[in-house]
Amino acid sequence: MPIVTIQQSPGRSKAQRQLLLKRITEAFEEAYELKPEAVTVFFQNFDDEHWGKAGKLHSDKS
Repeated sequence: MPIVTIQQSPGRSKAQRQLLLKRITEAFEEAYELKPEAVTVFFQNFDDEHWGKAGKLHSDKS
């Protein structure tokens, strides 16, 4: 059973998350010939204080 974790900044709507979940599930159904019940997806949100890029916190970008 595949487990997918999406790590992202907050701000996506419920409808956007539902659409992404649907498409990821469909991809596993097609590629791995799995039933939808076999696919688990976690959405993990990180606010701007808890991630960085290029040596700077995202909250510090100017």
